[in-house]
Amino acid sequence: MINEAITLILYLAGDMAEYTEYAKLSKCLKAKRTIERNLYKDTGNVRYACESRVVEISKGPDGKNYIVKIVE
Repeated sequence: MINEAITLILYLAGDMAEYTEYAKLSKCLKAKRTIERNLYKDTGNVRYACESRVVEISKGPDGKNYIVKIVE
């Protein structure tokens, strides 16, 4: 299933490394702030961003929705 979703994306050296879907922008921003506070301060090549992206979603074995891939 392809949907538009709020996605927390981890960029390493400019490339997407990981991504997680959130239902609300506020939840995504809260997770981003928590991660950035607990991350080492000397990591210059790591960036987190909350973005609205078109993604392919699939149900996992536990019944939750997971992002399979980001559709560009």
